[in-house]
Amino acid sequence: MEVVLEYVNSMNRPLNATNVGDALSTRGVKKGLAQKYLDQLADAGKIACKEAAGKSTQKVYYPLQNEDVMSADELRELNERTRSMMEEVGAMNAEVQALKSTLKSLRNAESVESMAASLRELEAENAELEAKLKPLRAAKANGDVITADERVKIENQFVSAMETWIDRRKKFNNVFDAVLEGTGGVKKKLWEDIGAESEKDVNIDYDKYRKLFDDVKRARLIEARQKRFKR
Repeated sequence: MEVVLEYVNSMNRPLNATNVGDALSTRGVKKGLAQKYLDQLADAGKIACKEAAGKSTQKVYYPLQNEDVMSADELRELNERTRSMMEEVGAMNAEVQALKSTLKSLRNAESVESMAASLRELEAENAELEAKLKPLRAAKANGDVITADERVKIENQFVSAMETWIDRRKKFNNVFDAVLEGTGGVKKKLWEDIGAESEKDVNIDYDKYRKLFDDVKRARLIEARQKRFKR
C-alpha cells in the first residue's frame, strides 16, 4: 500500500487504477490490487478520490492538495516579483556578454611591451626621415629647390649616361668572357694581365646607380601609362 501512496504523491496528478497497475506491475501491484489499495488510501484520507462521469463511472485518485492557497493579491505580487527578477536576470546576462566581449578584445589587443617596441621602431624611422628631410628643407629655405623641368633634364642626362655605361659594360664583359674561354686562362689573372679595372677598383657602387636607373625608368613608365589612361 505504501508503494501505491508513494507513487500517487510522486506523480502529483489524477490517476486511475489502470494507471497505477501499469506503473507498478513490476513491483507486484496489478490493477485489481491497485484498485483495492487506492480505495483503502482514499477511505483513510491519505489521498483524494473523485468519480469521473462518462460511459461508465470511473474513480480518479490524486494527492491531497495543500489548503494553504495564495490569494489573488499574493499571486499578483508573486508574478510581479517574478517578472522583475527575470528582467534583472536578462540585464545581468547582457552585462556578462558585454564584459566577455571586452575581455576578448583586451586579450587580442597588442601588449604594452609590443606597443613600446613598435613605438621605438617608429621613432627611429621618423628620426631617419627627419635626417633626410633636413637638407631638403634647408635647400628650400635658401631657394635652392630645382623646378620640375630641371629635374627632368637632370634625369635625362643620368639615364643617357647610365645607358652608355650599361651598354659598354655589357660589351666588355662579352669580349672578356670570349677571350677567357678561348685562352682557357684564369679570370683573375687575365683581368690583371690586361690591366682592367672594375667599378669596385675605383670605389664606384654600380649596384646603387643601377637601382636608381631602374627606379627612374619604372617611374617614367608608370607616369606614361597614367597619362594614356587619362586620355
